Amino acid sequence: MTVQDIVNVLEQKAPFSTAEEWDNVGVLVGDNQASVSAVLVALDVANEVIEQAIEQGVQLIVTHHPIIFDSLKALPSSHPVYRLAAAGIAVLSAHTNADKALGGVNDCLCEMLGLTAVSVAEDGLCRIGRLPFAMSADAFAVHVGNCLGTAVRLRAGDDTIQTVAVCGGSGADLVIPLLAKADAAVTSEVKHHEWLCVPSAKTLLDGGHYATENAITERFAEWLRKALPTLSVSVHKGQAPYTTIEG
Repeated sequence: MTVQDIVNVLEQKAPFSTAEEWDNVGVLVGDNQASVSAVLVALDVANEVIEQAIEQGVQLIVTHHPIIFDSLKALPSSHPVYRLAAAGIAVLSAHTNADKALGGVNDCLCEMLGLTAVSVAEDGLCRIGRLPFAMSADAFAVHVGNCLGTAVRLRAGDDTIQTVAVCGGSGADLVIPLLAKADAAVTSEVKHHEWLCVPSAKTLLDGGHYATENAITERFAEWLRKALPTLSVSVHKGQAPYTTIEG
């Protein structure tokens, strides 16, 4: 099969035309007609992902985050794009189209948090769902941390929490307005001024970019294995590119 066959699978699940205008998705390195027998799925094209791809002899890396986002003004031999091209490894990225997709990033996050009765927000990206039972802000923070396997940052509100808005990755600007419809919101990379925008009755949690999005790697692999059973698909078992140290 070819890179295009993998593109076709993701196109069915997360149409590339639905990506935000500012985004950069699709085949970002390599040739759509190149032959593929093995794929590695990862959140990002980090150095350890490239090393794994070379070691395993894969022809294509499928990622959520685009390997090329801002314009490239130089391409030294140490650059990931150069290394991949030299090794004959293509890269296919599905970013905001996968955030919006049914079963994509934000639906994965809802599943991890145990939310039910999930609906799509008007922006097409965020989701709003219900916890199986109401809980306090502090209990909800523990719940989120346990579900995502990560430390969380919390601005606790006064209200009991049952309805939750979510946006994996950096989405505070999208989920904070949804607190008009939800008791709490979960996202990541909340900026200082955004914490100050949260109404006193509402709760906002920051679960980190990696932890709120990484589940999409297994979902991509699931989609590919089901559609292309003869394709070898592996998932990079990474971790967040930072550690949290309590003061």
